[in-house]
Amino acid sequence: MNNIDTNKTTSTISLALPGGGASGTFHLGFIQALQEHNVEIKAISGTSAGAIVGGAIACGLKPKEILKTLKSDEFRKLFKFNWFKKSLFYIKYNSPPMNKLFTLDDLSKTKIPFYVCVTNMESQENIYIDKGDGKSLITASCSVVPLFEPFIYKDKILADGGILDMMPTTPLLKYDYPILGINLMPNEMPKKHSIFSLTKRVWQLLLTTNIPRDRKRCQWYISPMEITKIKIFSLNNLQEGFDLGYKHGLKWCKT
Repeated sequence: MNNIDTNKTTSTISLALPGGGASGTFHLGFIQALQEHNVEIKAISGTSAGAIVGGAIACGLKPKEILKTLKSDEFRKLFKFNWFKKSLFYIKYNSPPMNKLFTLDDLSKTKIPFYVCVTNMESQENIYIDKGDGKSLITASCSVVPLFEPFIYKDKILADGGILDMMPTTPLLKYDYPILGINLMPNEMPKKHSIFSLTKRVWQLLLTTNIPRDRKRCQWYISPMEITKIKIFSLNNLQEGFDLGYKHGLKWCKT
């Protein structure tokens, strides 16, 4: 079931964008629809894929140009095999596609207030950061252990913010704008019980522990069941994710 609160009376919002790997292009399609209908985004928080999208949007980039970069061969080359040293892969954070996605040297300079959600692996807490090197911090927010190794930033060992906070509404609470939250991991129990499907279900439950809390903070909550058809770790369905997000964004704007 797609959960959409239709009690909409405002054209200014803040956005909480969670991770979801390749399905994160859903965010781009949804924002494309928002912009076409003159819905003003006043603040953004993002985790993992949501941090990539949120950071680029906060810099002033358009959804379709961000999608173009994500679909490029250049972007695919960001991920290098790490020979099992500390992870399966590593991310080349200081690279041309990252420079295209985050065009500023500091998070504090974004056109829209933007917060990157990361997990401090030593203190076991989430940190919501709105200043500092954007490319480094966004990379840290995408560091899903053990696929990617944790990112060292200012002597802190940082990893994917979704470990503890998948849909980061916390930094948006200080603003007066209603929050729109998007959950790319809707509640889905596998129909066939195998070691792989049940393991996937356990990880889903672990990563979405705080979703009920964050959902209560949102004026609108989007959780499209169709997004489960898009493979999280494949870059072959980015357009499909964008189109699905655009469809749901139009539906939200017109209700």
